[in-house]
Amino acid sequence: MIEALKARIAELEAEIGHATASADATAYKDLLDDLERHVEELEARGGKVPQSALKLVRPDGDNEVEDQFDNMPI
Repeated sequence: MIEALKARIAELEAEIGHATASADATAYKDLLDDLERHVEELEARGGKVPQSALKLVRPDGDNEVEDQFDNMPI
């Protein structure tokens, strides 16, 4: 199942690239939503999500991690 999720994530990334190139905003949003669902499922199953997919669904991912440390007592 994990390999199937990884394959689908790769397909969605390619489709998102095509939607971006054709400036199809509706298709882009739908594909991004689908990608996010697959990324979350892969994470829930313990699989490693490709960095390129994470950048698409969580462009500010590093900032979220840093924000957690900003509020930690020293």
